[in-house]
Amino acid sequence: MVEWVAAISMFWAIAALYLGGFQIRFEGADGPRQLLGLLICFALYLVVFGVLRMALAGPLGPVVSVIAAVLIACALMPVLSRVAFRLVGVRIARALAAHH
Repeated sequence: MVEWVAAISMFWAIAALYLGGFQIRFEGADGPRQLLGLLICFALYLVVFGVLRMALAGPLGPVVSVIAAVLIACALMPVLSRVAFRLVGVRIARALAAHH
């Protein structure tokens, strides 16, 4: 069960950095759809983590497989979030840099 706590904790940190800190914008989004997109992204992340953890447990061992699964799932955050938000009708696009 500890491995799930590690994965869940990493999701919220990485999601905050990616969705809140990167130069992206949400097109066609209102509050409820953004929340639903985030929850779907969380579910997709947990599925990816679970599958990777099980697949890597044999060759890498239990501890290394959890670390590798968390790192790979976190690296997939841009893809997972785009898929999740697209499912609720929100498009994630790059924000244009402001020129002064």
